[in-house]
Amino acid sequence: MDPYKMVYVNIIASLVLLAGVLIYRFIYPKKKINLFVLLMLISILPVISILRSGAYESGDFDIHIYRTMAFYSSLLEGHLMPSWAENLNATYGYPLFIFNYTLPYYVLSFFHFIGFSFIASMKLFLGLNLFSSGIFMYFMTKEKFKNELAAFTSSIFYIFVPYHLISVHFKITIGEILAFTILPIIFLFLNRLLKKGGIINLVLTGFFFGLLTLSHIFIAMVIVPIFFVYIVFHLKFNLKSLFCFVSIFLIGALISLYQWLPPLIYNKYLFIHRYPIDTASLYYPTIKDLLYSPWRFGLLFQGPKGQISDLIGYAQLFIILSFILLLIKNKIPKIYKKEIIAWLMLFFLLIFFITPYSKIIWIHLPLISDAGTQRLLIPIAFSTSILAGFFAFFNQKKKILIGTIILFAIFSTILNWGQRAVIPQINDSVLLKNLPYSTSQGEAHFYANTRWVNPNHPWFSQIPRSSLQIISGDAKVTNLKRFSVKHKYIVNASTSVTVKENTLFFPGWTATNNGKPINIGPDKNGIITFTLPKGNNRLELSFRDLFLFTLSKTISAGVIILILLYSAFYFIKRHSNKLPKF
Repeated sequence: MDPYKMVYVNIIASLVLLAGVLIYRFIYPKKKINLFVLLMLISILPVISILRSGAYESGDFDIHIYRTMAFYSSLLEGHLMPSWAENLNATYGYPLFIFNYTLPYYVLSFFHFIGFSFIASMKLFLGLNLFSSGIFMYFMTKEKFKNELAAFTSSIFYIFVPYHLISVHFKITIGEILAFTILPIIFLFLNRLLKKGGIINLVLTGFFFGLLTLSHIFIAMVIVPIFFVYIVFHLKFNLKSLFCFVSIFLIGALISLYQWLPPLIYNKYLFIHRYPIDTASLYYPTIKDLLYSPWRFGLLFQGPKGQISDLIGYAQLFIILSFILLLIKNKIPKIYKKEIIAWLMLFFLLIFFITPYSKIIWIHLPLISDAGTQRLLIPIAFSTSILAGFFAFFNQKKKILIGTIILFAIFSTILNWGQRAVIPQINDSVLLKNLPYSTSQGEAHFYANTRWVNPNHPWFSQIPRSSLQIISGDAKVTNLKRFSVKHKYIVNASTSVTVKENTLFFPGWTATNNGKPINIGPDKNGIITFTLPKGNNRLELSFRDLFLFTLSKTISAGVIILILLYSAFYFIKRHSNKLPKF
């Protein structure tokens, strides 16, 4: 009954908001409604369900909390750019954060640091991103169209596009959710750069492109050619446009260097290098999937067994069809015609790449296609939202028409303003207790496992009885200290011994015995093993990133710090120049 109750709550909240607007119009008939304030109020509607206590019943809600717990634990140890997730994989650990996006976990860790529980931090992350994505879209499109109604329409379409709600309430793909928020910020500064120039706009465009890459590298890669076309479209193909594109790309690439370089550095050590994914067998949404959801007369975007719809959106399709009709009738102002055609071409190109017709191309891009083509619904959502803004701009005098379309865009999604249900019995303590077992239960990041594990059982489900085991020989083991990337023992061996240290082997793990390096390697299950001589052995195992990865982290951190310092200096100087002088 929980999901049905939430629908009633959403209907009541919507009616209260609608009544409030009507009362305001009745009391102040000559005053215009502040569309930005109205946007903020409407943005709260799909966030209400997040306020319920407990964890989501479906999606990756718990998975990302488990990862945040491991990430936060590493931060507390002083690892500002974590690599190793010690408490996952039944405490054998694995190099999750070398290969997984990290920016969302920094945000979640910050929320937890200031006092929110991990579950509350996740809900705050989801709610703020859904809310702020529309706000940033408003700022970007208002600057683009110089028209409040167009900006309001674009923002509504962006918030209530089906895939956005699916990501927040059903899938809980936090990298995609943050990407939804960052995309309009990038185009906000990009538009300012193209219109006004300025080093600060160039730097900030590149900076936020880097943050997009740290949120979801697949989305960032898709955006790169869109950037190029967008810049060339507004500046024409010349040295200036080429300089802008290359500069933005380089700044973003340097900021995210530690995110996209590891698959190249560590590739030969990874599970997928030895057992690659069959990209031909991956799922590709069909045209039917994109046009219609099969549940509740097309109005529900998640099935009874957790199936996810890959819907473009009914209001969004109306906008696309409207512009096709306007083009046929030649009723689009000439000054905007080329740009609208460009957005439509982008839309249909993305549709081609999302469907099975493009499979022959994707099979030659294994590292990219593994992410799933349905993620292209994010740039599709962005493009349809821009086109919705154009539609409102052209028809701004037809208030009833625009109002009807906006209401349709909102309320055609009302069944999806909340997850299926929440489980109030699940709190941080329950998740923390289950943390070591979570990897085998679904947390596992397939791309971050090593090539030496047993392919039939690549993840561990049982916590080992001890952190260091004597496989052969006789010895007494004393644990001294154990941090995520440093383990210390005293092994008093009566004979030479073969030892298994219950940590997943990965390049970067080294060991010393009495201060001298010793050879270590993986056993048949990928666990660190080695031998020790008879006598008193002071053993230390530690993990360090490979040199190139350490260098990439240093470069990324350095560029981020330089940009933040430059931006702070710029805005302080600009603000000080506006102050009255005495």
